[in-house]
Amino acid sequence: MSKRKEDREEVERSLDAEMEELLPADELEIFGRVLEPLGKGHFRVECIDNLIRICRVRGKLRGRRAWIKRGDIVLISLWPFQRTKGDIVVRYDRQQVEWLIEKGYIPRDWATLEEG
Repeated sequence: MSKRKEDREEVERSLDAEMEELLPADELEIFGRVLEPLGKGHFRVECIDNLIRICRVRGKLRGRRAWIKRGDIVLISLWPFQRTKGDIVVRYDRQQVEWLIEKGYIPRDWATLEEG
């Protein structure tokens, strides 16, 4: 086996291990796609169940250099007392989104934002 192939397999294994921690833990966590920023850390998000919710960036994620922009795929933790709102707890990068599509967690056509 070539060194390049071994390195690629090692990267895939590490991505699998990383992504296991970033998947929904229960029924109150759901995938979403950012539609537009509303200001003050709030976003309009279309969830995978086709509902549009107002979500805020969780404090833990807010201080990091992870800018959330239109079209990003995120993990939302729904509020138990008000299911129309939630907190953005994870922002997925391109490689992670491709992994989610390959493993069947989200459909490819939903993950791409329609322009116009």
